[in-house]
Amino acid sequence: MNLLKQYVSITLGCALMALAFDWFYAPNELTLGGFTGIAQVINFFVPALPVGVTVIVLNAPLFLMSLKRFGKRFLVRSFFAVAANSIFIDLINAVCTFQPMDKLLGCIYGGVSLGWLLREEATTGGTELGAWLLKAKIPGLSIGTLCLAIDLTIIVFYAAVFRSLENALYGGIALYISTKVMDMVVYGG
Repeated sequence: MNLLKQYVSITLGCALMALAFDWFYAPNELTLGGFTGIAQVINFFVPALPVGVTVIVLNAPLFLMSLKRFGKRFLVRSFFAVAANSIFIDLINAVCTFQPMDKLLGCIYGGVSLGWLLREEATTGGTELGAWLLKAKIPGLSIGTLCLAIDLTIIVFYAAVFRSLENALYGGIALYISTKVMDMVVYGG
């Protein structure tokens, strides 16, 4: 029963993250970075590749590299989270069209929605998984700080592709909020 409860929680977290992406980020042309940000860029150039599917493909090599370090249980939960999040992103996008809103509100509410999965010792891969791998080599930095560094790099790339410094700056605000939420979940308030 505990395992079922954990997977229900992961599924709800994935649905919340996907809703945040489709409601707050995508219509405002914002990104938090990570593999989702890279998938947004790929989708821009190849619209036939949905963001969710692209995220799964990008994560596959990282999961294989992480198997030895984290074990099967963590990776099964995390792969489930990647698959669920990706499916929810594409499903919500297919059935709902959200209008752009005030970008600052999108940053705040979108950023707060993240971090749920880390409570269940799962990740949607990409940046979080990369940060967990780096944490072993750089123990002095928090998971949130490592995610921030990786994601800022991707946000700069996103800004260059879409030629929008303003959207990159808003993405930085959302990223800061999400990393603080992440640290609160992992390390306590």
